[in-house]
Amino acid sequence: MLKKAIKRHIHKRHPWRTIKFDELAEIYISMTLRSFGFSAIGVFVPIYLFKTGVSLQGVLFFLFCFFAFRLFTAPLSGKIVGLIGPKHGIALSNVLFIVFLSILLTYETILWPLPFLAFMYTMANGLFFVSYHTDFSKIKHASHGGKELGWLYIFERVGSALGPVVGGMLAGFFNPQVSIIFAIMVIFGSLIPLFMTNEPVKVHQKITLRGMGIKKIIKSDAISLTALNVVNVAHGAVWPLFIGVFVFSDNTYQALGFIVGVSMVVSMISARMYGKIVDRKRGSSLLIFGSLSTTVVNIVRVFSFNPVTAASISAVAEPSELAAKMPLVKAYYDEADSHEGYRIAYIVLTEVVVSVGKASFMLLGLAGLLFLSDQHTLQMMFVVAAIVSLPMMVQNFPALREKK
Repeated sequence: MLKKAIKRHIHKRHPWRTIKFDELAEIYISMTLRSFGFSAIGVFVPIYLFKTGVSLQGVLFFLFCFFAFRLFTAPLSGKIVGLIGPKHGIALSNVLFIVFLSILLTYETILWPLPFLAFMYTMANGLFFVSYHTDFSKIKHASHGGKELGWLYIFERVGSALGPVVGGMLAGFFNPQVSIIFAIMVIFGSLIPLFMTNEPVKVHQKITLRGMGIKKIIKSDAISLTALNVVNVAHGAVWPLFIGVFVFSDNTYQALGFIVGVSMVVSMISARMYGKIVDRKRGSSLLIFGSLSTTVVNIVRVFSFNPVTAASISAVAEPSELAAKMPLVKAYYDEADSHEGYRIAYIVLTEVVVSVGKASFMLLGLAGLLFLSDQHTLQMMFVVAAIVSLPMMVQNFPALREKK
């Protein structure tokens, strides 16, 4: 039913699509459901650990492990996607996420080691993103990828807006375990749309980096993509932790869910417009705007200690970050397309490189706790994120070379 609705209302906005729209609709549906289920609890995982007695140092250590383990799990994810295809990879990642949530349900009773929790979480999340990037980069339209990416972000944010609100209400009125059970049910439902069409790439591929020009790729792509991912971490993990601990000490889950939900709705409004700008070869200008505005947002976060300011910052932060994210991600997909025979290998390589940056960011936070209070450490991380936002403009992607 949902697929028919998308085809009836959205297909007419893709007039260039004579084939593969079913594949596009499929990923729209799956991404909506997955984002809904993931955001119902994913944004609350650090807060959940903190509320169950884990110190801020322990939470940052968990996040450090989460990103550091990606150095090893990303190549394994690439091998899995090469063997079974990206859609089966997404399905397997969702199953692993359900396993992680089931383990999280028993954390207060069993007190699982944080590195084990982080490994299960990053294996599920990492496999999803390698699969998802491979799938979308393969099926997107060469000339209208920005618009299709805009629609994808709209559908993703529909789920991301509803998830925190529903998850926060369930956690607040009942307990966080109810949110986890709800997320498991929705994630399970997201498996259904994945097998309506065939795999978009051939399976049983052998993934190799030989002959790909690793040094050139790292030199040209690493700085901007790593900067983008560090900013994503500051926005998606450190900011919810900061406002959950220091702004909303009461009714944390409901308030945080509402703020994240509102910010996602705001970003939906800008996603389509940004996609059109990218397709008009103005992605570089959009990236500059996004980089500078994200720098300002992270500086202002340092001084946000009341609910109104926190909500306002969240509403502004989403479209600001999206303005930088959309052109870079579109350029990233185009670059993956250009490495014929190495698409999965390129995606795995960039996952490994950006994970170094994200793990280093968390390591910096852990080091800060040795000299600063919990509050000042998170504020320091926002200052670092503000500085790191600027190198997002240091990119050499052919897709972002603007017309004169």
